[in-house]
Amino acid sequence: MLWQDITIAGTGAWIPPIVPVPDPGEASTAAPRQAALNGFTSAAIATDHTPTRMAARAGLKALRHADVATTDLSLLVHANFQDEDHYTPATYMQRALGGPHTIGYELCAASDGGAAALIVAAEHLTARPAAKAALVTVGARFPEQRWGGARNMGYVAGDTGAAAVLTRGTGFARLAATAQVVEPHLEVLTRARKEHDGNGRPFPIEDSGLMPHMDTLQRATRRCVESVLDETDTKPADVTHVVAIAIGSIVLDLVLAGSPLDLRCEDTSWTFGRHLGHAGPCDILLGLDRLFRSGASRAGDRVLVLSFGLGFRWTIALIEVTRDTAPAAPAAGTHRE
Repeated sequence: MLWQDITIAGTGAWIPPIVPVPDPGEASTAAPRQAALNGFTSAAIATDHTPTRMAARAGLKALRHADVATTDLSLLVHANFQDEDHYTPATYMQRALGGPHTIGYELCAASDGGAAALIVAAEHLTARPAAKAALVTVGARFPEQRWGGARNMGYVAGDTGAAAVLTRGTGFARLAATAQVVEPHLEVLTRARKEHDGNGRPFPIEDSGLMPHMDTLQRATRRCVESVLDETDTKPADVTHVVAIAIGSIVLDLVLAGSPLDLRCEDTSWTFGRHLGHAGPCDILLGLDRLFRSGASRAGDRVLVLSFGLGFRWTIALIEVTRDTAPAAPAAGTHRE
């Protein structure tokens, strides 16, 4: 899918304190060791912020970065994952950040939610020529009592919020092309068991992991990546940056091996994401915020977004940077941004 005149005008992130993954040598179980082998070094942990509040803070920063007023927002799409604190988080976001004519919706696509929400916002701006801007927000929090067992699979979950503002033609990075694919036969992996043995693993994927399904993951990734490269006449060597889901170095390396990019995880935003943990739908927008606000992107750069999530759904995007982005000064009195 090729896009015309849809741009990213601002990004934002809210990251709570980062704590190290326990030293494998000091661990009494194999969980920290598995997480370390998968490349995770630390995780962002929120103790006093709900995912929606973190997303709202990130959204405010994105609006300021874009210099877009809340009254200019026609759509607010909020991607979340099992938010137990807010049953209708988009309306909270709308009250906190939206204008009188803003419409807010939730989007649930597991870890693919952030990238998928970018497409929803782009579709909205394309379908409504009078619309000026759309805000995408994401927030995730993974309580230890429910998600601590993920370390047994080699994953460390991170708590964060992130956001992006999309406009028509006024931003610093153009959405060039996107591709999506779904493999719904894999949804059984996350279908809750009626009965389980009480070990905190109610879903089949928590027992099997992703490895038995790696062929499917690789094929779907290749199909999407090749689609956006072909549509934009981009060669793999032309890709300057890859912003990828922070799923762990082992799985990410295997997924990348199935793509035409000839890259490894250390060539992607994983070098940043490994310190935050896998923050579900936030990973992609966190990576974009880091890229654009650090000053690492330059006019002419091509950024490939590589996202997938349980279900299983993929979103791949190619973004062209149209002007240099200056490093953002850290805000006083906040956590690392």
